Amino acid sequence: MESPTPSPLSGVTLHGRVLIGARVGGDGSVSVHEGHDTVADQPVTVTLLGPEPAADPATAHAFLGRAQTFAGLTAPNLVRVLGDGQDGEHVYAVTEHMPGDTLAEVLGGGERGLRYGPHTALSIVADVLAALHPAHDEGLVHGALSPDNVVLDDDGRVTVTGFRLVGVEEATPRTDVHAVGMLLHTLLTGALRAADGAPLRPSATVPGLPPDLDMLVANATEPNPRYRPRDAGQYLTLVEQVLRSLPRPQDPAAATQPIPVVGSDAGTGPSAHRAGDGTDEDRPAPWRRFPVLAAAGVLVLALFAAGWALAPDEAVELPDLAGFSPEMAEAELAALELDLSFTYEDAYSDGVEPGEVASTEPAAGTELEAGGSVVLALSVGPRHVGVPDVVGGTENEARNLLREAGFTVVEVVQEHSAEETPGTVLSSEPEAGETGDREETVTLHVSEGVIVPDLMGMGRTEASDALGGIGLSVTVVEAPSDSVPEGGISGQAPEPGAILPEDGTVTITVSTGPEEVVAEPEEPEEAEEESAEPEEGPDDTEHESQGASCSGESWDPRTVYDEGDRVHFGGRVYEARWWIQGIPPTVGGEWGAWSDQGPC
Repeated sequence: MESPTPSPLSGVTLHGRVLIGARVGGDGSVSVHEGHDTVADQPVTVTLLGPEPAADPATAHAFLGRAQTFAGLTAPNLVRVLGDGQDGEHVYAVTEHMPGDTLAEVLGGGERGLRYGPHTALSIVADVLAALHPAHDEGLVHGALSPDNVVLDDDGRVTVTGFRLVGVEEATPRTDVHAVGMLLHTLLTGALRAADGAPLRPSATVPGLPPDLDMLVANATEPNPRYRPRDAGQYLTLVEQVLRSLPRPQDPAAATQPIPVVGSDAGTGPSAHRAGDGTDEDRPAPWRRFPVLAAAGVLVLALFAAGWALAPDEAVELPDLAGFSPEMAEAELAALELDLSFTYEDAYSDGVEPGEVASTEPAAGTELEAGGSVVLALSVGPRHVGVPDVVGGTENEARNLLREAGFTVVEVVQEHSAEETPGTVLSSEPEAGETGDREETVTLHVSEGVIVPDLMGMGRTEASDALGGIGLSVTVVEAPSDSVPEGGISGQAPEPGAILPEDGTVTITVSTGPEEVVAEPEEPEEAEEESAEPEEGPDDTEHESQGASCSGESWDPRTVYDEGDRVHFGGRVYEARWWIQGIPPTVGGEWGAWSDQGPC
């Protein structure tokens, strides 16, 4: 970890809340700074995207997207993302400040000859893998894990920091597995640097360590990625198996402190009898360890067998990608080094979560050829699902509930009802609670009323006449649109097909054409001084709050909003701080992606 150094950004405040301090790390794409949350009055860490990548919209969007994904992870050993955003030219993410020392600092930079006993070393690595596991499941890779990124606090808590918020080219979950193997070697031997190019074995430095530890380190540090565990979850399974076979240190307090590296005479000197340092006294008898060795050995043999099956001079088989995220599946295919192309399609699946790979074409186990293609079928959930209860609500509400459940084909049949107001859902086929086929039609029986026509593509006058002709009132709002010509209908509420009472009202949004950006003329400095800070009249505040109008676009979870876009939601106006999709304006509060502009 770098020592704090002065930075030209020191003293800058982001969004009036986060004060940037000294620079403590980073690379060519980002810089990491000390920071202070002036609202919560607590120290934080600020990661700033470099000026050049921040100027690229795609890179800035990717940075913020990864930050938001990390914010959704709940691993206890993973540093928390508190917020992110863009303030002018600064694209940033704010994470919690982690007190404590890095493993590199604890081990003295490798110069003091310190290491950890096997049980403690594996416990630390298990915590690291537990932090990486959910990230790998989301297709996120650390990409640069080292002893500088693992922090130990005074209570022995392990926290992983330093995740790259800018994508690391060619980094896969197996890249992180290799880094964890190197970390385990460091913890067991005290060597912060080891020759890369061959599988490492810690017993070559510290004789007498259990063979299981050599197996774990060698398996992860194998130079060919194909022979390593595929991700943190698979490697964690191996680590936990070996960890359960090791005796716990007799002095838990001492176990959290590093111990001197023993030499080739291990087992004969006083240090050989320290708790948990891998001596014969501490290790269980071979017959007690055999089941764990056998189980771990079977898994390792399976990994090596799979690796040999993928050797370049042998037939290469398509691995089983079911349950993988799209990002992890792509990384697995790239690791085959066959220059494969891939496409996506949707597929129903009862056992795979939506968005994950349900199957492939060709199927898993099929021999592949260089330059071939693979179709990745992504799960959209099961085909047959329960029908939601929509009776008693409006037809428009029923459509939304059915759409959320996966039903896209809805038919409406009007019926006379003396008890219910027009537009109320009387019943559905299939009924609520029954299992429905998402490919089949759901029929809604709705009390009689006026069916709202489709007004999209009409002009303002034509739409008003059409609604007036069937007895519906019209409310007109205007809003810019890049896709609908001026004077055309760019939106309507409720949507086409909804049923209203005969005196119901339809709101139509009329396009004013593309939004124009008008450059403000430069004024002489004297004029600026004369006009600076005009007196605020008694009605200015009221006028400002009334200026935010609900006549614009209402929030839609399917729409992608960019910085500066405004929507109305729950009677208030919100402005997007950066690009966002699917997050309601009320989520996130002052750290959220939406800025509350006041009531409509």
